[in-house]
Amino acid sequence: MKVKKGLAAAVMAGLVVPGLCWSEAGDDRRGRDEAGYATSTLDSRVSRLEKRLSAQPLAEMSKEIDRLQEEVKKLRGTVEELRNGLDKAHQQNSALELRDADLETRILALTAPLLPPAVPSAASVPAASSPPAGVVTPATTASGIPPMIPGDPAANPRPDATFAEPLAPPPPPPDPKIRQRDYEQAFETLKAGKYTDAIAHFQTFVAKYPSGEFSDNAQYWLGEAHYVNRDYVVAREAFRKLVADFPQSGKVPDAELKLAFIEYENEQYGKATGLLNDVIKRHPESSAAKMAEKRLERMRQEKR
Repeated sequence: MKVKKGLAAAVMAGLVVPGLCWSEAGDDRRGRDEAGYATSTLDSRVSRLEKRLSAQPLAEMSKEIDRLQEEVKKLRGTVEELRNGLDKAHQQNSALELRDADLETRILALTAPLLPPAVPSAASVPAASSPPAGVVTPATTASGIPPMIPGDPAANPRPDATFAEPLAPPPPPPDPKIRQRDYEQAFETLKAGKYTDAIAHFQTFVAKYPSGEFSDNAQYWLGEAHYVNRDYVVAREAFRKLVADFPQSGKVPDAELKLAFIEYENEQYGKATGLLNDVIKRHPESSAAKMAEKRLERMRQEKR
């Protein structure tokens, strides 16, 4: 009887102990991953890696923002310098226009052809009345001029009263070489970015040479110089004068394009659109037409 009880206790101990060991092993296995690392340790390592990876882009973005802020500061300084320079240019331009207006008047006065003196018509000359009775008049010569009477200045006609003064000869035509030199000087000034000086040169040129070679180009570049100076009112007048005075000029498409650009700068988008479409219709193969198409596309993107 005692032997049977001992065997039963041994069997029960064999069943309980392995189960206990399996239970403890199962609990320990649940706290580890397949590689044998504790789950909490792996999570912390992944978390640290994620923090490192997320911190790197943030640091780079912070550096990029700092760099962009520095560039914005520099650009603001540049814009301020340009604005001050533009204000000075406008002031100089106003003074220059007054001087150029006086210079243009003097040049026109010098280059204008001399008008012949007015000759009275036969109807305005009173008919000679017959002398009263008893008054002796000097006989006339064969040429119709009365003879000189010695000692009587009143009876002797003055030469300037009888013969008209000869007319001054017309001024010679301008030298083509001088004309080309004047134009190139003005154009080189414009290329150098000295727009105020270029305006003065081109104004002098168009006043001195209102027609002929380089006159249409000078008129266009005069308007261009005013356009760059943002003096749109004067620029519009210059471009319109080119179109009116030189309708066959190769600069007409460019002048009409700039007239459209001026309306765009003045925020007159309806007028600008109409003028740009006119450039495309009138000059379809020109570079001005291509630029007009690009500006229309830009206006569509801006929803103008």
